[in-house]
Amino acid sequence: MNKNNSIKNSKLGALLLVVGLFSVGCGNNSPPENSSVNNYVDTPNNTVIVDKDNGPFKTITAALNSSSITAGTTILVKKGIYNEAVNINKSGNASAYITLKGESGTVIDGAGLKTDYLIQINNKSYLKVIGFEIQNLKKNSGTPMGINVSGSSSFLEIRNNKVHGIEYPKGNAHGIAFYGDSGTPMTNIILDGNEVYGCKLGQSESVVLNGNVTDFVVSNNVIHDNDNIGIDFIGFEKTAPSSDQARNGVCFGNKVYNISTKDNPTYPNDRCADGIYVDGGKNIIIERNIVDNCDIGIECASEHAGKSTEKITIRNNFVSRSFQGNILMGGYAAGKGNAVDITVVNNTTYKGKDCEIAVQFNSSNVIIKNNILVANQGKTYVEQWGKNNTNIAVQNNLYFGASTNSPGDWSDTKSKFANPLLVNPYNDLHISNNSPAINVGLNLGAIMGNKDIDNQNRTNGTVDIGADEK
Repeated sequence: MNKNNSIKNSKLGALLLVVGLFSVGCGNNSPPENSSVNNYVDTPNNTVIVDKDNGPFKTITAALNSSSITAGTTILVKKGIYNEAVNINKSGNASAYITLKGESGTVIDGAGLKTDYLIQINNKSYLKVIGFEIQNLKKNSGTPMGINVSGSSSFLEIRNNKVHGIEYPKGNAHGIAFYGDSGTPMTNIILDGNEVYGCKLGQSESVVLNGNVTDFVVSNNVIHDNDNIGIDFIGFEKTAPSSDQARNGVCFGNKVYNISTKDNPTYPNDRCADGIYVDGGKNIIIERNIVDNCDIGIECASEHAGKSTEKITIRNNFVSRSFQGNILMGGYAAGKGNAVDITVVNNTTYKGKDCEIAVQFNSSNVIIKNNILVANQGKTYVEQWGKNNTNIAVQNNLYFGASTNSPGDWSDTKSKFANPLLVNPYNDLHISNNSPAINVGLNLGAIMGNKDIDNQNRTNGTVDIGADEK
């Protein structure tokens, strides 16, 4: 994806799930906050051992190609460095997944390989990939990817892997990529507990779900120190022949930090990498994430004229120290796409360089309520960076650090100006026990979610402003 988000400069110039686990609905439902997403239990019917020193299979590929791999098999890969590209060429079934599992210290290394992937799943389903370190795929052509999932691959669990050193600095690379490029949707995806870091991505993303992908959970991952977007949900790039839009998913419990195009050679003099980005996605909940020190914290936009990012809920997140703004929505230029039905509630943001929340171009039906917005002196809390923005509702936010009487470009009929008494910003954005944010939030019902940033009940008693419920 080629994102050139130069709206900050133009503003200053011209105007300068998973089905079976839960049902996803924008603002109304999210996965049960204590659901089984993290409670993986491996109960194999059959275990096949890969051991590079002592067999019986010395490579992962040899095991996968053998007739011993059937539905219900676990391929257990012993500790060691495996210099191979792994194509998972078999499917399990609904009652018996095939599991590829690495012991602690199991590494898939791409040094010297002429491949665009280190693990690939194409049109295969009912699979689990767990516990690998995936590293060192550095190229000057193609699109190198640590884990590449494509076609109509479905019912997948990608858990607890560590991906780093995936590089094509002047082209495109991905740490983990899901490309739904079939007319049959890629569905029932869990991406949980992975770490992606130290990648040079060119014009692409650390983690991406692109095209005909639906019913997904992206949870509890740590994405950091990469030179382009952290987590991206994409539509309208002609990836799929139909339903070309990542949709019906949740993104929760992730930590995303130090994401920037500052030193990316494909974006000279442009810092535009989002921590979490919805570019053309639909019906996605972004909640209980921590995003710090990215070019943009969380953004909902569409890069394609006439196309909309739609029905996105951003709630109960900590977002801090973004180079542009902490939460952005709308196309980054007048000729780009739209952001429609965007809900931004009960977040805590801290000192975005330019502002806390920015509405760019072509946004409509936006709710901004119950947020704690701590700004830099002389900056704005809620700001309009573009035109053609309608029905923007700003209400009952707590503002501190900049103006003591104005939220910015929209009025707030229940505005509050006071120090929220955060515990230790930016490191800890929880509120102290005597914070003025306590018990003064609006009860917004289902759109604010049942749980706060710490998975504690949101609606016991009176609601607090911000992501933390005391």
